[in-house]
Amino acid sequence: MWPEDAWTAPLLPASIVALYLGLALLALSQDRHWRGIGGARSLGRPTVVRVRIAGYGLLAASLAVLLARDGAGFGALLWSCLLMAVAFAVTATLTWRARWLRPLARIVAPTALVPR
Repeated sequence: MWPEDAWTAPLLPASIVALYLGLALLALSQDRHWRGIGGARSLGRPTVVRVRIAGYGLLAASLAVLLARDGAGFGALLWSCLLMAVAFAVTATLTWRARWLRPLARIVAPTALVPR
């Protein structure tokens, strides 16, 4: 590993985590997915807007990190490929293990979940 790459190595996993959390937040802002993880009631409009802004912000942050890390050409290509792979991971999580997203939901709206 080159010395200048020592600080860029953790940026790729951080970008993947940001993509996952951003897409999970966008999914949880939809009533169907919110109820799928045990939401007792629908999220209010202000909460939905806040969650969506946070989700899109994480997607933008992930893109910015990859553009800074790999440049405009490869960074954008890597981001779009990772976006597809992570979207599949979020879909799989929502389909088979939706309860794994409950900790994230507790951060979003702690009083809107059914205790389990």
